[in-house]
Amino acid sequence: MRRPSYFNIAVTLMSSSRIFSEVTEETLTRLKTVGRTQYSVIFDPPEGPRSSAISQTPFGECIVEFEYDMTRAELTLTLVKKPWLVPESLLWSSFLENA
Repeated sequence: MRRPSYFNIAVTLMSSSRIFSEVTEETLTRLKTVGRTQYSVIFDPPEGPRSSAISQTPFGECIVEFEYDMTRAELTLTLVKKPWLVPESLLWSSFLENA
């Protein structure tokens, strides 16, 4: 007899976005550098105005899509996937601390 699994909701697939204004290319480069060096984030592709930031937390994978509009100096971040136990507010506040 198969036992029910209560942990099938361990990952939340989502699409929550934030737009940040007055973001320079230097700021974007710094954010990616901090992500790589301090949090082991993998950017796919590593350079360019669009990429996915993929990181591993103790609770599972987190994916954030980056889209930088150079002409408007806007950075759009979209939470695509996060572990169920990681609050969305924690991800946004961590980003703002490093911006």
